[in-house]
Amino acid sequence: MVRISINYPKAAGDTISVGRVNMVNVSTIDLGKVRLDSTGKGVVEVMADGPVFAHINGNQIAAGILMYPGDEISVVPSQQGAKLAIAFEGDGAAVNQALNEMQQLRSNFEKWNGTYYFQLQAEEFLKAKDSLDKSYGHLLAKLKTDKNAEEERINLLSRQTGMHVVFYQYNFAIGKDTSEIPASVKKVAEHLPLDTVALQTGMFDYSLVASQFYQHRINNAVYEENDELEGDSLESVFSMLVEKKIKAANYPKLIEDFVRVISADVQIGLNGLSPNMVKLAAVLEREVASEDFKKVIREDIARWEKIGPGKPAPDFEGMTPDGKRLALSDLRGKIVYVDIWATWCSPCLGEFPDSKKVHAAFKDNDQVAFLYVSVDQDTLAWKKMVAGNRVPAGRHMLSGTDAPGSVWNLYHVWGIPRYLLIDANGRMVATHAARPSSGHVQGELRKLLNASRLAEK
Repeated sequence: MVRISINYPKAAGDTISVGRVNMVNVSTIDLGKVRLDSTGKGVVEVMADGPVFAHINGNQIAAGILMYPGDEISVVPSQQGAKLAIAFEGDGAAVNQALNEMQQLRSNFEKWNGTYYFQLQAEEFLKAKDSLDKSYGHLLAKLKTDKNAEEERINLLSRQTGMHVVFYQYNFAIGKDTSEIPASVKKVAEHLPLDTVALQTGMFDYSLVASQFYQHRINNAVYEENDELEGDSLESVFSMLVEKKIKAANYPKLIEDFVRVISADVQIGLNGLSPNMVKLAAVLEREVASEDFKKVIREDIARWEKIGPGKPAPDFEGMTPDGKRLALSDLRGKIVYVDIWATWCSPCLGEFPDSKKVHAAFKDNDQVAFLYVSVDQDTLAWKKMVAGNRVPAGRHMLSGTDAPGSVWNLYHVWGIPRYLLIDANGRMVATHAARPSSGHVQGELRKLLNASRLAEK
């Protein structure tokens, strides 16, 4: 158990939460919270099985902490003129103070001479990276002279700053041609650090590095290595090929489990609960040791099962081109094919010629509705495209991505185009319906029409 005492008058009445990063998907795992009293005082007690990097958040307080089981940590206002607004007392105070100074330093290096570091030319980036590394080194050297700073905690902090320097290089290398990447940076970005300590202590930067490594060195690599396979053929074996590639790397068991679960989380996010993913989830449940990792997949499955076949389709609404309100529920009694798109999405627009053919095949059937949901931020661009007849006929609405009740959030949309199929009773048929260009949409709609006719007899 860790006891965190808050004594911060400026935050009186504020709710303070303590959390740590979910290493698989970079979300927050809540550890505890407290509402401060009228004097700004409160206590949060959280469980910790080992050392872990966590964060404290409120309207007036935001800080990182490194905590160990049994720690008693106090957060108080800093003295006038201090670099940071808050100060730490109790266990690990010196290290936690340094941790937050380092986070401030991290922010300062987002830009170098006025340019975001990932937009720099190679030579300038190396200067920025070396300066960042040296700045961390100076802070660590100063911390080592503090007799109250324990060596074990300093070593963890040193490992964490080193991981940020690794991420700094990863993020620079993304999307660049090999010729634009310095050899030293390329060497770093080609490999996943096999750091089980970083993983077990919840270092945020290690989560980011692992996510990027999976996306660019595993996921994308599988596509490139199998580019002779057509889309549907590759998708049917993709999860198996990714699993094979991960296992061939011979990572330590904990790292292998971690990367496998990242992969499954990403694939479920993109494609929902396909039969292949259901099978893979069952395998991971048997083979992965970490309960935290398995919990991610269980939550993924539970989230998608809520909108699985036969479940009520969550209702959403939007604005039509003429400024009226339109909701999915307004189409109850019709089979609804939903196309989620945007004016800036080339693959979305590339499907429109086939969409027009599908719509034409059912233009005289009032039992089928085609709903085109744009997630554009630029309302004028959307209205202009709809008015210009570049889009298929049907019902059109604009629905943002931010609101909890948006189509984007209700249907867990990670990318577009995305297609939904909903029956006449307002129940889900498919969260990842066939694309118009697949040649399968008309058949699926006729199948549903026949089922509706049989049900009426």
